[in-house]
Amino acid sequence: MTDSPDPHPPDLKAAAMRFMTSIWRLHRDLGHELGPLLAEGAHTDPRTYFLLNTIRDGAHYPKTLSECLGIPPNLLSRLLTDLHSQALITRQVDTQDSRRVRLTVTTEGQALLDRAEAIMHDRLGARLKQLSPAELSVLLTALDRLSSPETPPTCTGPHP
Repeated sequence: MTDSPDPHPPDLKAAAMRFMTSIWRLHRDLGHELGPLLAEGAHTDPRTYFLLNTIRDGAHYPKTLSECLGIPPNLLSRLLTDLHSQALITRQVDTQDSRRVRLTVTTEGQALLDRAEAIMHDRLGARLKQLSPAELSVLLTALDRLSSPETPPTCTGPHP
């Protein structure tokens, strides 16, 4: 049995614009909603959360972290210096290659992640509850399919 072509193919230009507009609005809305909550409840911001989360999830080297998050190396260096000065990460010479610095989330950094994740899960869960289980499954499957399949394993966590 062959599928017959759809007699009314979607207008891909309109669909692309609707998709981009919806993604942008969701990103903006979440930023406005989560930013103040993270500042108040976890004493952090979304950028710090994503940096720490990505390090915890396996991006232990600045080059890998830069590639995962799309942050230029010079900016990343300043951000890592800030995280280190706040005792949220450690920087150690790699035991396998002394030219490399290995990043690790500290106990304080993990506590911050735990507080931030509780806030984010609460808020995001409330939004996701608006979808039926079937709709949520379709959404997540579609987003996985549309996202980059070449993403390294250390970049597969919840990163922007």
